[in-house]
Amino acid sequence: MSSINATTGDLMLARELGCDTYLLHHPLAGSARRDFHHVLDRMIELMVLNGAPEDRAAEAQAGLRRRLRFHDHASDWDHLASAAAHIGISLVNVHLPADELGRLVMVDALRDLTPHSTLEDARKALQRIPELAHPANEILLVPDDPSRPAGRVAAMHAGGTNGGAPVAECLLDHARPTVDTVLYIHIAGEDAAKIEARAAQSKSGSVIVTGHFASDAIGMNILIAALESEGLTVIRHGGLLPFVEHATTHLPE
Repeated sequence: MSSINATTGDLMLARELGCDTYLLHHPLAGSARRDFHHVLDRMIELMVLNGAPEDRAAEAQAGLRRRLRFHDHASDWDHLASAAAHIGISLVNVHLPADELGRLVMVDALRDLTPHSTLEDARKALQRIPELAHPANEILLVPDDPSRPAGRVAAMHAGGTNGGAPVAECLLDHARPTVDTVLYIHIAGEDAAKIEARAAQSKSGSVIVTGHFASDAIGMNILIAALESEGLTVIRHGGLLPFVEHATTHLPE
């Protein structure tokens, strides 16, 4: 069985259905939970990849990393892993690899944008990805102005989590070549408000928010399809089930 999140009840369901292993996306157990803040180093790598100076990138990410460091320290890292051991089911956590697969698909979907493309053009390009086109998913624009120029888009998926306004503003203000739009799969309302405030001051820069579960499903469906091609039976559940009929996305060559 595989899902985006899991509880002990999900593990019990998997065992009831005869599953040997639970493939979990979000890091909710063991060292994946305790050490999650280390994954944010990948966020700096992505910022540098998109043209931000490394020192600026590290500074923009530092507050979030510190906040998550203390959050990880206080987390209930053993509960789910312990439950899996008692139930007798293997628990496998695959977070960053799946997100990286999803990021590559998003980058490929945006490849044909031109210097004259708008945010609406970018949204339509992303909606060619089956998971993002699901009727339950909404791709948000910040600010909500479809005619705003998209320019160069930095896909900031697979950095552990979203970098909020500090990371977005670092990319918008300091990346070379210039980044005009930052792509997140989710963002807090207060961070979105800061990006909207920039636009109200006639500053350039926008954020596209593709949708959390739909975006996570892209990479997970690629991984699951690979497992199925090897003869394994995988039951999609919780965050993956609604996308089964649409999950035809393949990793670009």
